[in-house]
Amino acid sequence: MAKGFIFTPANPAEVRNAFNKSLLAAREQIHTDCDYYIRVDTGTMRDTAQMAFNPADMELDIEWVTPYAEKVYHSGNPSRDQNPNASLKWAEKAGKRYGEDWGRIIAKGMGGEYRGRTE
Repeated sequence: MAKGFIFTPANPAEVRNAFNKSLLAAREQIHTDCDYYIRVDTGTMRDTAQMAFNPADMELDIEWVTPYAEKVYHSGNPSRDQNPNASLKWAEKAGKRYGEDWGRIIAKGMGGEYRGRTE
């Protein structure tokens, strides 16, 4: 049996509006969950996180805007002095760990029920 979110919309615009509202509701949790794994030295990079919401594409992007963020996201050896949970690719790690929770927040905001990821 495939799992997934079931929502029968009256029209496509209704789906887009409901999803976009729900995604905005989930964004603070997504940010918090990414911070759980982010590399921290002075905290500058963590504090530069910016979230961009594109309603037309129904996407939410998070980006850290220091000159070195992309490099340390993909490589190196994260120090765990300031954050014992520090990891490479912290947003991906957060997504794997908390993605189901994000799905529940979005589904609830759409008036539905999240039943897990489909594979």
